[in-house]
Amino acid sequence: MSRKYENPSVRKMTRLVGRAVADFSMIHDGDRIAVGLSGGKDSAFLLHTLCSLRDRSPVRFTVEALTIDPTDGTRDASPLSRFAESYGVTHRIVRYPIFDILEKTKTRSPCSLCANLRRGILASNAAGSGCGTLALGHHRDDVIETVFLNLMYEGRFRSFHPNIFMSRSGVRVIRPMAYVPEADIRSEAERLGFPLVNFCCGYESSSMRAYVKASLRRLSRKAPDLPSNILHALRNVKQGDVWTD
Repeated sequence: MSRKYENPSVRKMTRLVGRAVADFSMIHDGDRIAVGLSGGKDSAFLLHTLCSLRDRSPVRFTVEALTIDPTDGTRDASPLSRFAESYGVTHRIVRYPIFDILEKTKTRSPCSLCANLRRGILASNAAGSGCGTLALGHHRDDVIETVFLNLMYEGRFRSFHPNIFMSRSGVRVIRPMAYVPEADIRSEAERLGFPLVNFCCGYESSSMRAYVKASLRRLSRKAPDLPSNILHALRNVKQGDVWTD
């Protein structure tokens, strides 16, 4: 794939990725990183960016791609294989009937169950292929939406960490795009023509995350600094700001 992609917008986003990688010490010399290539724009851009870092960074690491097919093989994932191979990256597809499981369990939190299943399957398969690090395509909007979902349902101000160790699988999970706005990723994915495979389920548009996403868009029109302020708050909670006994 041509590297004509390196325009100023992509370079800006790559710098945000590099800053997150440095801030949270995500990548080390000799790492083998499995990228969770989901079929969407976010993970496609993550693979592109990590391969760019791989080719330029003095830190030597390798990149692989891993896709969970939640339809258990009913959809064609070959465009993702060709996309990964264009970067010199091996690609594995793991078929797992996640959508059937969601339909049968009738859980009240299908999105949470789906996310946990995917993450566990990705981590175990990454470990099985010798990758000690799993990179996921969560972006800045995901971080902020998770903060609000946790406030609403758990009464805690928290979000997922950009670099966390999963003791069960022995794999580190990193989120290098934690500082990158979703709108920028969408714009670049469309401009660059990344191949997308629709593995979306029927719950996506009606989920509470979708509701929170829409609510945050409205709030941000009145408070444009809201996203950056939430990120700042996540790293700068002071003892005097919270109630303690």
